[in-house]
Amino acid sequence: MSFEPKYIRHDTWDFRKSSIFDNMMSKHGDRVQKRQFMLLLIIAGALFAMIFVFSLSATLSEWYISVIYPVVGAILSSVSTLFPFSLYDIFLILAVLLLVKLILFAIIRKITFSKFLFSLIRFVTVIVAWFYFSWGIAYFREDFYERSDVAEMTFDPEIFRDFAVRFIDHANRYYADCTDMAKNDVRRKVELSYQALHQSLKVSYPNGKRRVKPMMFETVYSKMGVSGYFGPFFNEIHVNNYSLNFTYPFTLAHEMAHQFGIAPESEANLYAFVVCARSSDERIRYSAYASTLRYVLNDIRRFLPEEYESLALSIRTEIIADLQRNREHWLAARDESLSEMQDKMYDAYLKTNKVSSGQANYSEVVGLLVSYGILAELPQ
Repeated sequence: MSFEPKYIRHDTWDFRKSSIFDNMMSKHGDRVQKRQFMLLLIIAGALFAMIFVFSLSATLSEWYISVIYPVVGAILSSVSTLFPFSLYDIFLILAVLLLVKLILFAIIRKITFSKFLFSLIRFVTVIVAWFYFSWGIAYFREDFYERSDVAEMTFDPEIFRDFAVRFIDHANRYYADCTDMAKNDVRRKVELSYQALHQSLKVSYPNGKRRVKPMMFETVYSKMGVSGYFGPFFNEIHVNNYSLNFTYPFTLAHEMAHQFGIAPESEANLYAFVVCARSSDERIRYSAYASTLRYVLNDIRRFLPEEYESLALSIRTEIIADLQRNREHWLAARDESLSEMQDKMYDAYLKTNKVSSGQANYSEVVGLLVSYGILAELPQ
């Protein structure tokens, strides 16, 4: 026998399902989101304003790189040296994937536009602030002439010709066969050079740790013609193992200069030359001259065209062979489309960071060398 109730109440009020409750929660959620969005805008605005102030003040930026950056670099490099692989490369991959995911979610409407905008502003703020406060402020610091006691020399054809002749003479004298080169030994000796010269170069030492990392996408970078790069997010140095032996010490010293807070490529080339040219290892000394010689030859062709052939013919045939072999080595790996894309992107990156000459900044090392008078200080 079944029992059937005579009276069932259908009007039981469930507080959790009420429209009033939904409205209240919706309004509360909107208020929370608005507060979070406003807080994000305030933080982002403050960080970007600080970066802008640094970009306007070389003195303030110099203080940051001299006082704060060595601590930041020490912390970041202490973490990155624990890993044999590049944290910078992994970071870039994850950042790109996150950005792509964010855009796709917005397209398929899995997230609202307000959430997309919030996430995008947060993403950009983290990347930009991390880049500049971990290292990028180095682009705004005083230039080499202001940091040193060296006066910038105005171009004089006779002075430049004398420099070019002496540079080629030094290169010929310091030629060395680099077929047999232990890279670990090179790293140790380049580090010792920086340690010995850091006061005259006016860099903070030790300024963190330096563990040279392999490139995760070495083949792709080789197609672009990239021999090395510095990863600012984790204070990491990368050198392309595709490089020929005689260029390795100079490339390593160049990337180490970036790690020491030297941002412009011309200045990093100058520091690399000074450090390598004063090394006790003949192969490292030769790397300084052979790697810089192409910039000198380019300027000879530009400023002393009538003397280019005779000066070029005065270079040892072994050095010419090394330079030609290096050119053919990189051309064999080069992908024209990738190389041109990388050149344009890096040119724009440098110009955005107040390096007005862009990629041409590399070759400006010759003017720095002439003004610095480094050849007069080296053994004749």
